[in-house]
Amino acid sequence: MKILVTGGAGYLGSHLVRMLLDRGDEVTVLDKLCYGDAGVRDLRGRAGFSLVTGDICNIGDVVKAIQGRDAVVALAAIVGDPACNLSETDTLNTNYESTKVLVEISKYYKIQRLVFTSSCSVYGANSNLELNEGSKLEPISLYARTRIMSEQVLFKEAESMPFVILRLATLFGHSPRMRFDLVINHLTARAVNEGRIQIYGGDQWRPFVHVQDAARAILAVLGAEEGQVRSEIFNVGANGLNFKIARLPDFFLPIFKDLRVEQHPSMEDARDYRVNFDKIAALTGFKPQKSIADGIREMAEAFRSGQIRDFRDDVYYNVKYLYR
Repeated sequence: MKILVTGGAGYLGSHLVRMLLDRGDEVTVLDKLCYGDAGVRDLRGRAGFSLVTGDICNIGDVVKAIQGRDAVVALAAIVGDPACNLSETDTLNTNYESTKVLVEISKYYKIQRLVFTSSCSVYGANSNLELNEGSKLEPISLYARTRIMSEQVLFKEAESMPFVILRLATLFGHSPRMRFDLVINHLTARAVNEGRIQIYGGDQWRPFVHVQDAARAILAVLGAEEGQVRSEIFNVGANGLNFKIARLPDFFLPIFKDLRVEQHPSMEDARDYRVNFDKIAALTGFKPQKSIADGIREMAEAFRSGQIRDFRDDVYYNVKYLYR
């Protein structure tokens, strides 16, 4: 299969692109490399890989990248509440208006399947129920609102554009384009480098999924029969990976024996949701393979082996690096 991955040099995309290449697909990445090229640097010159350095908001760049492709995976976005809040205009252009452009160009070039990555953050603060794909959406951030707006764009084109929407749980784990603005990753960096972690609030629920498992979920829907996935929304994660933030130290203490845990009653992030992931397992067979402990250990090893030197570097934080 010939596949375009927008944002393919990013935290999730860099894993997905490698998995696609490993299984024999031909992959084009469209990415403006605003966080650098670490995610794809070692792929240059590899058979089946091509990179278009460009912007998903630029029609010419999208046309150049999409020609001759069978499928599109839309990952490119300004991700995370703090980064989105830097500029509402830039966020709306990148996370919403670009979706309109991508859909129209995909229709013109007769793309067979468009996989759009949304987020479980669209459920907002709503932990009283276990939420499924049909649950009420209560976004509490600009980022979440733009994900919903883009989903609506896709559903307006449901008859003419074969698409699948994946609402990802909170990602964690090591990646060629590393991030430390994700809760598990940030706590791991603190545990390794400072011997302490800080927990804010604690009663809020959050679902998690390893970044490699998120990439595997994309592979699952790319390979599924059209009747199983067309115009469907899938939550991506596992029921057993829903946890209250207060539970997170339980995964760190067995790994870091002398770890100091500092509890803070204030809650910096008001998101609070428990999510059901039965649908994707039932229709595609997808189930995550990696645990939170797996992710912590692999990141700790990356520090100890020298792959990561200073986790405070701006390049690891979307909000710091994007507009510096």
